[in-house]
Amino acid sequence: MMSVARIQQITSLVLIGLALTWFAAWSAQGQWSIAALALLAVVPHVPALAFEMLWAAHLARHESARRAIGSEGLPPQPYPGKRVWLRAACHEAALAIRVFGWQQPWAHGAQPDHLPDNSQGRRGVLLVHGFLCNRGFWNPWMARLRAAGVPFVAVTLEPPMADIALQARALGQARAQLFEATGFEPLLVGHSMGGLVIRSHLAGQSDELAVRCEVITIGSPHHGTALARLGLSRAAVQMRPGSDFLRDLAQRESAERLERLTCYWSVCDNIVFPASHATLAGAHNRAVPHLPHVGLADAPAIFEEVLGRLSSPQVRPQRA
Repeated sequence: MMSVARIQQITSLVLIGLALTWFAAWSAQGQWSIAALALLAVVPHVPALAFEMLWAAHLARHESARRAIGSEGLPPQPYPGKRVWLRAACHEAALAIRVFGWQQPWAHGAQPDHLPDNSQGRRGVLLVHGFLCNRGFWNPWMARLRAAGVPFVAVTLEPPMADIALQARALGQARAQLFEATGFEPLLVGHSMGGLVIRSHLAGQSDELAVRCEVITIGSPHHGTALARLGLSRAAVQMRPGSDFLRDLAQRESAERLERLTCYWSVCDNIVFPASHATLAGAHNRAVPHLPHVGLADAPAIFEEVLGRLSSPQVRPQRA
């Protein structure tokens, strides 16, 4: 099966080719206003993004659960106004160009894994991307972790769109690499589907090991997402609300395992909605206001949380 990087490389080149052809054809005729429409070819995701935002906003308005979840020690997220939704959409549109047009197709190898010789005694991080992504998603994180001297491994899950449990097999070797290099179980960080991949991996481990592992999920569809109803791949079907995969996963997790999870979520998430589906009862659920799906990974509070956890590897987070 073709890799995500290759798929996105081909897509990027085709879109750029179409834009240049359109611009050249109309500019040659002096039709500059029509030629300028070539810019639309490089933002084909905008209509889909608008559809996602409208769907997410509709469900958020009617989701009573949103008002009961909130963040630990903080009030629940209120329903955002139109300007907030618009800002979130513009934010996501810009990030999508960077992530899907550059980081993942062309720069997924720009930041190699970081396991320096002095890693012993320094807890590391295992980064797990989401659906139709690769390790390039984490490039900004990897640069900052490297600058901070933090050991890390970022996996690329393959084959893309395959069974989530199958993709989770990549985590065993990565976890072992970090443990050997540092002497500690790594902090596991997953964005979107990556959170389910982590949970699936830990579900196959003993209780003794699983409760030693801390997990941070960012916009992960723990209870599925309505958007997955439009997908046909195996992974998309597994992320539909109420799927057999999600029910089985929940049945395999004890209260002690859930206490090791921190779930970040946002009402303005344009991929995982209803918003409460990114939370888990018994976990540490923390709201990040007004951020879209990809934008959640850029939230300073989440990265600072990761650095804070790494500074005290022996201490479990206390529930509020």
